[in-house]
Amino acid sequence: MVQIQTTYSSKPVEVAVSAEKLIQFLLDVQQCAKCYPFVDKVEQVSAGVFRWTMQERKVGSIQMKAVHITKYTRSGNSITWENLQGGNMSSTGKWTVNGTGNKSTLQVEATVETDIEIPKLLVGFAKTMGQREMAQSWDAYLISLKKTAESGKITKVAPVEDVVVKDQKFEKVRLQENLRTENYNTMVSDYYDIVTETYQSGWGNHFHFAPFKTPTETLEVAVTRLEHEVADSARITKDSFVLDVGCGVGGPTLEIAKYTGCRIRGLNINKKQVGIATERAKKLGLSERAGFDHGDAMKMPYADNTFDVVTFFESTCHMPDKQAFIKECYRVLKPGGRLSGSEWLQCEKPTEKDIIQFIEPICAHHSVPHMGSLCSYRSMMEKAGFYVHIAIDLTQCGDILRNWEILDNKTINTFKALPKGSVDPTIEMMISGAIALSEGARAGAFVLGRFMASKDIPKAKL
Repeated sequence: MVQIQTTYSSKPVEVAVSAEKLIQFLLDVQQCAKCYPFVDKVEQVSAGVFRWTMQERKVGSIQMKAVHITKYTRSGNSITWENLQGGNMSSTGKWTVNGTGNKSTLQVEATVETDIEIPKLLVGFAKTMGQREMAQSWDAYLISLKKTAESGKITKVAPVEDVVVKDQKFEKVRLQENLRTENYNTMVSDYYDIVTETYQSGWGNHFHFAPFKTPTETLEVAVTRLEHEVADSARITKDSFVLDVGCGVGGPTLEIAKYTGCRIRGLNINKKQVGIATERAKKLGLSERAGFDHGDAMKMPYADNTFDVVTFFESTCHMPDKQAFIKECYRVLKPGGRLSGSEWLQCEKPTEKDIIQFIEPICAHHSVPHMGSLCSYRSMMEKAGFYVHIAIDLTQCGDILRNWEILDNKTINTFKALPKGSVDPTIEMMISGAIALSEGARAGAFVLGRFMASKDIPKAKL
């Protein structure tokens, strides 16, 4: 059980009635409640005390039924309400009314806290959805109150999103994508705050996939080989100064430092992982050559022409503006510098079914705003000024399905049949996310790609 807090503060709304009449209207809580979206019923418990029962609704993918008991008190030109015990929601706030004659203004400040049973990985996403839901509901509520107070007839205005979206799955996917884009910074950081320890215990320190060359090859061998290939294709040597973007806890960063002898910095949007990576560098004796910075890869904290190579391992998927990231790579690379890495991709020209059934579940479970394709990445690199040497689908280089081999059909069906709440929420979310990746890869909608591009055009091509 987690608590989601949302807040709302309105601008003054002009109402064509006297301040006293508006105040008396607001004190008639059961009448006013008829103007609020999604109310099931409001019952008076005692003088000034009411129990609100909301309609059962979905906030994103979260089903919830909210109840709160609230006491209302007038003081001059304001009405405050405070929460009393007895529900799974807490609501507090204040109406403020000002005016002269038959004109007044209405303002409100409100805070709502709701207890919801959701996996921990969804907390950040639920906060975003809850804030959006509250803003839309209260905007509609204020308009409804204004019209009702002025006309004397109950008027209920639907929230904007309810007007726009009518069970259109594809449109809902786009709305979710927009939400993830708007809130990518806190969303991605919150996600890795939650999953990092579990990833390390079950996956090691290298948070990326790789193609397997043989049926007996281990994940560690496959992952390390891919890191070496990324480094070799970019011609990293002991004389190179390298930036590893989205460095996680420093798995690939420190491996490349050991493998090549280069100087390297890791850049990460998550402060917790920066701390872990810094400590790992100390323990491995690599602090003099490997350091880590907190920052946004779409706005890098480095000067122009700083690095010989920029690497990335499945980190750009978390970035909403991938073109901005690639432009930043071009900016911080020295002339002749190389950009090299691997990434999560969607297939070329996915159908609506591909997006709804496979791509959206991957994005939703892994805090990915949206995914690009092999061709879109190539195009963005070329647009930024890079010459693209490598842009390949890693399914051509080995078996990527072995990354999820534990999730055969029997395992997936068994997990899906388990009673709700029988699995630790964090583990449940991670298994669900792995299932989404596995099913997407098996259907060909989700692929892994590898790239290498240079900040110059080879002389042979001139």
